[in-house]
Amino acid sequence: MKVDTFGNPDKPVILLIHSIFYPGITSYRSILPLIEDDYYVIVPHLDGLTFPHSEFISTRRQADQIVDWLKKNGISHIHFILGSSYGSSVAFEILKDQSLKIDKAALDSPALKCSKIYGMMLYHEMKKMVKTFKKKGFEAFDNYDKYKYISKDDEEYCLKVYNDMDKKTIKNLAYSCYDYVLPSELYREGTTVRFLFGEKDKSKINLPEIKELKSGEIRILEGMSHMQYIFENPVDFLHECDLEIGNEKQNYV
Repeated sequence: MKVDTFGNPDKPVILLIHSIFYPGITSYRSILPLIEDDYYVIVPHLDGLTFPHSEFISTRRQADQIVDWLKKNGISHIHFILGSSYGSSVAFEILKDQSLKIDKAALDSPALKCSKIYGMMLYHEMKKMVKTFKKKGFEAFDNYDKYKYISKDDEEYCLKVYNDMDKKTIKNLAYSCYDYVLPSELYREGTTVRFLFGEKDKSKINLPEIKELKSGEIRILEGMSHMQYIFENPVDFLHECDLEIGNEKQNYV
């Protein structure tokens, strides 16, 4: 698993787990300047969603690989973990690991639902999208409003990821987003958890499961669609995540 790091390893650790449609660091460019001076930022590239292409593995195995990397690098304390869309299910698996001390977690547009129907719908959406990118190249970005926020360099990386995707990877990714069975409760002593949903977010279909879990605060972001807030207002987004930035930050051991 490829892992990008930013900032000083002696600072408190932030772990960012990306989504399908914004692989790697592409969804986190807006918040990186706000956090890299005060934190050590770790961004794993999930298998199946990276360039060069790697074989897709299950959510649980993605989490295991990240935890193994953390332990090999002497990291047992995470100040803040953010999971975005599909990445939220990987982050949730990491939250189950009691060997890690985790202060705060935010799951943005979480994908924590079990539904073959929704998995099939996402599969057809992704298959069509990847086909469009392979056929049109950079011109395809004009077809998708969600990519208006990212730079040309990040467009190039996304295009490389999609050009390398095969049908098996697309199918496994899509169905894995809706093949998640939540436990009856997430118990983590000393960890605060927030679930973030845009008011217009398609991931609100996960709300019944999150409400039943009763393991964190649910916040609805007014007027926002899927993962929109992190791009349009990164400072307020981090406030919604309960993360200290700049002068707000305290010292953590």
